[in-house]
Amino acid sequence: MANETLRTRYDTFFGADFMPLIRQEQAQGAQERIAYAAEFAAFQLGQIDKKFGRLLELMEGQQPHPA
Repeated sequence: MANETLRTRYDTFFGADFMPLIRQEQAQGAQERIAYAAEFAAFQLGQIDKKFGRLLELMEGQQPHPA
């Protein structure tokens, strides 16, 4: 249950448009910003991979099978 809650939170967070994490009370270091950007990019690439995989399945299903 806790894993599903965390997964939903991450999906919601990374599913939105990229927005740098801004904390006025504490500036982030370059390493934190780079790590966040890399995680966001990895999530988005995973989503693209899933969509292309599904697209390929659909396209392969429409091709005539050799007799």
